[in-house]
Amino acid sequence: MSARSIFSSLARQQPAIAAFAQQSIRREQCRLFRTSAMALTTAQQQQQQSVATDAEKVTRKFVDHVRKNRNFNKREPTRFIQIDSLPMTATSEDIRKLAREALPDGDKAIQELLFVRDDYFEFDGRCMLEMKTAEDAQRVIEYGNRRMIGGNVLRLSHIDKLSDKMRRNELNSVGDVESAAGRSVMVVGFPTPTKPEHLLGYLRSRNFYPAEGSLDNVIKLKTRNQATVSKFLVKFDSESEAWRAVRMFHNTDFFSRKRNENYKLQVSVVY
Repeated sequence: MSARSIFSSLARQQPAIAAFAQQSIRREQCRLFRTSAMALTTAQQQQQQSVATDAEKVTRKFVDHVRKNRNFNKREPTRFIQIDSLPMTATSEDIRKLAREALPDGDKAIQELLFVRDDYFEFDGRCMLEMKTAEDAQRVIEYGNRRMIGGNVLRLSHIDKLSDKMRRNELNSVGDVESAAGRSVMVVGFPTPTKPEHLLGYLRSRNFYPAEGSLDNVIKLKTRNQATVSKFLVKFDSESEAWRAVRMFHNTDFFSRKRNENYKLQVSVVY
């Protein structure tokens, strides 16, 4: 075969070869596209599975946390109650009234009533109760929780016991095993140098006498570093005498000749 014949034959075959090449290219492109799509789908599925797994872990952790808190809050009923969010003006009568409304035996079921005070003898809004039985305590909690006293919404719950740390030694009376809570007053407002004997003399001059007439029942309390006035606890023989002192001295002025200055007195019954 001559060279011209060979060239002529190749020229006739070029379109077929080109078409075949194009088909091969398209097939390869389709294959690559399918491979890429499958890889992308697999990656998306793996990412979705990872997200779902993470979400499941977070959900399981949250559920476990809720269960633990629920089990913690479901403490066994005891005879002891803690009342939170009491107003600063709350009295023992407010608490006893709650018990009278909740129980057939009323406040007779209260074994001990304790208002909690901080290191500076300031009431912190909590009260602890010891009831005769756990059933009495549960009924008081069910009745009193979320009720209002003095505009405050109360929160009642069981506690394990009454801690001795909550009982203030200052309220122990000389020669008396019973607490002086309810028949004592806190006097705030005298100049800081004032001593218990000065206050005792001031009270006596106005016909007021602490329990047993003893200086031991006039106690100077701890005050904050920046306090400009002193603070005292005075124990009386009865609650009525304590309230008489409040009516007599609260919001009155004490004039210090030494300092040539008036001091406003604040007097309140301590529970």
